[in-house]
Amino acid sequence: MLEAWYCAPGEVGPGVFVPLLEAPKLALPIDMVKVSAGFPSPAADYEDNRLDINDYLIRNPVSTFFFPVEGDSMQGAEIFDGDILVVDKSIRPQHGHIVVAFIDGLRLVKRLYRQAGRVALVAENPNYPTLDIQEGMELVVWGVVVGKFKRLTA
Repeated sequence: MLEAWYCAPGEVGPGVFVPLLEAPKLALPIDMVKVSAGFPSPAADYEDNRLDINDYLIRNPVSTFFFPVEGDSMQGAEIFDGDILVVDKSIRPQHGHIVVAFIDGLRLVKRLYRQAGRVALVAENPNYPTLDIQEGMELVVWGVVVGKFKRLTA
């Protein structure tokens, strides 16, 4: 039997980065004309808008936390070693969500599989097996991944 399924929004664990609720806003310029990743397109009128990363990635500041990623088990979901995940505890985890979960105390990031009575955590790398949750295992789905930060080499 699963001893726990969902972690309450107020619970925080070790190694978790917590955003400051009273952090100053910093709106950075954003051009609304999209950058072509294929063939160049005709330029549109220039629009100067502002983007605040908090407004863009953080829906519920009180229940949002940041986790650094270690390993390559989620590379198929574009989550790589060194990325910082944005995790929202207020979102109820559903089948197909990428989640931060604890299995018998071990913290993992995996895709949640929950259908037809089967619960599993699925890696997005064929080198890693699916972790089927068996009777007696403790599963705590801590939160749902809603975004990530990635630093590029420049």
